[in-house]
Amino acid sequence: MKTVTLAHSFPRAVGTSIALGMFDGVHMGHRRIISAAKNKSTELEIPSSVLLFSRSPKNASVLLPLRDRLREIEKLGIDTVYVYDFEEISGLTPEEFVQNELCEKLGAKAVFAGYNYRFGKGAAGSADTLASLCADLDIFCGITEEVDYLGESVSSSRIRALLADGDVETANKLLTYPYYLTSEVLHGKELGRKLGLPTINQHFDREHAPMAHGIYYTKTIIDGRAYISVSNLGVRPTVENTENTNLETHIIGFDGDLYGREVKVEFYGKGRDEKRFADVEELRREVERDCRRAIEFFK
Repeated sequence: MKTVTLAHSFPRAVGTSIALGMFDGVHMGHRRIISAAKNKSTELEIPSSVLLFSRSPKNASVLLPLRDRLREIEKLGIDTVYVYDFEEISGLTPEEFVQNELCEKLGAKAVFAGYNYRFGKGAAGSADTLASLCADLDIFCGITEEVDYLGESVSSSRIRALLADGDVETANKLLTYPYYLTSEVLHGKELGRKLGLPTINQHFDREHAPMAHGIYYTKTIIDGRAYISVSNLGVRPTVENTENTNLETHIIGFDGDLYGREVKVEFYGKGRDEKRFADVEELRREVERDCRRAIEFFK
């Protein structure tokens, strides 16, 4: 998959089927839009593409940072992703966006968006506006309907609320994959190793949608292999009580050196809330119980 960071001097593309959206989680609803664009590209025998923003227009937290969004989109067989900074087009009217960016710059032959899509200066354009403007330019426009799961709309805001409550199991169903963090392994205080329970430490930065602090049953992906693991997301109140949110993971059955490597940790279920223990020995016993619970969870 080719990734293009757009600039005003970008040469005109020759025909493409484009999916439009923030796609901040590439969730079930997003995949409906992207699949529609992909199917149309096959029908018309033209390239498939996605146009998205590098960050949220409102600077809101995202379900996945850009690099992970690109990885998820690549799995869907898209040929090219066009990445905009919001400021590049924030001043364009809906008419200018469709004419200048979609038609002239990208050579769009087909455009797809969700039923609640907004675009143009001040979010003045709606999905209906998009359909009307595309019709005037002889561009096929497909608007996907609302995707429902368990009686509620699938949306990024709903998934963020689920993560904030610690309900990763439901969130994963809406995402269609286990929610995850991909981040560099950092040096910590190595207390876990001294207790016989070595851990890897990763920053859970503010770009990610906030998750409920606590113990999670996870899988850690190392060299393509998935290891059952137990992760503490929070501020480590027993040993540090920092203001920063950290992810500390004990990988069951693994004792290698991962410092400086980028490691993926997938969330599958929440075990308990984060809490302060009387001492590190009590902490060690509880983590051992967490490990047994994690093994049972994955059975």
